[in-house]
Amino acid sequence: MTDLTAGEPHQLLGLYDSPFVRRVAVTMHLYSIPFTHLSLSVFRHMDAMRPLNPLFKVPMLTLPNGEKLFESAYILDYLDELAGERDILPLTPRSGPERRQVQQLMALAIVATEKAVAIEYERKRPGELQWADWTGRLRGQMRQAFAMLEERLAGDFLVGGRLTQADITTVAGIGFVRYVLPHEWPASDYPALSGLADRLEASAAFKAVPIEE
Repeated sequence: MTDLTAGEPHQLLGLYDSPFVRRVAVTMHLYSIPFTHLSLSVFRHMDAMRPLNPLFKVPMLTLPNGEKLFESAYILDYLDELAGERDILPLTPRSGPERRQVQQLMALAIVATEKAVAIEYERKRPGELQWADWTGRLRGQMRQAFAMLEERLAGDFLVGGRLTQADITTVAGIGFVRYVLPHEWPASDYPALSGLADRLEASAAFKAVPIEE
């Protein structure tokens, strides 16, 4: 059993405008896992980031024993393990068909999110270096992934009639698009996803980790 009260609390490194950092932070709030947040940008705070995380890769979660975890998917797996030890129903089922469903829908959400991030990076390049065909390809992939999620969302949640990591990851991605690329979110095309995002963004766990840091 992992003792969350011993030693230093967990420390989460990265800005909440990263949907990958944000989905970890929301999950930690839902699991009532205490943590400190080190709000550093991999671009704007490179000197402060370098001694802590020379990979310049976020999120990074430092455990109470000093161990460092990278990649949000693996961090979430660790958090699910902690939840199970405390008899909390993990947001990603540990086995069975529902686990595969949640993971596959998370995969769609990650595709949409990664393409949105890539669009933003392309948009920041000098105008003469931007490649319209590449941006169009990214946009098509992003919208296709969101359309597949929209089709799957028949009730209040994506899988099993309860909140899962598929919902959290999807809404974290939508939040990024709405905040950074609002012109890329035609809400009328995704009414079910827009409703899900509105509900979860109004929840305590999401409000505790606002994008606007």
